[in-house]
Amino acid sequence: MTIDPTRIDKDHLRELRHSVARAYGIDPHRQYTERAAANLLVPPDKRQGGRGDVSTLKRKRRSGKIPHVPLGDSSVAYLGMMLCDFLAFGERSVLLWGCGKDGSEGGDGDPNPAGGPAPQPRDGGGRNKAQAEVVGAFDEPVHEA
Repeated sequence: MTIDPTRIDKDHLRELRHSVARAYGIDPHRQYTERAAANLLVPPDKRQGGRGDVSTLKRKRRSGKIPHVPLGDSSVAYLGMMLCDFLAFGERSVLLWGCGKDGSEGGDGDPNPAGGPAPQPRDGGGRNKAQAEVVGAFDEPVHEA
């Protein structure tokens, strides 16, 4: 039976993320490169030749099966919480972050579960003019209900 990650209580989700983070040595609030994320998800000592390989992670990212943060110039990052979610829920973890195959927001799930950082837009992380005006001097994202 698969678990629907969007139906888990936020406190239980936070607890689950932190227990997965402790077990795998992941800092839930750190931003990881693709190579570092690949090494955490499949440790190099478990791979043939003792090297981490990012090709599987890239394929999952490009097909929308793992949450990630686009940084622009075709580079990406993975938040520790995203990696914990992936380890706990597999490909269904994208439901928690609101990203579909094309990286656009989709699904009915809250894109900012358990108070974690919201996923960044695929346009390189920049804000459009309307977002910049709403954010104002505080430079914090505004979440609409």
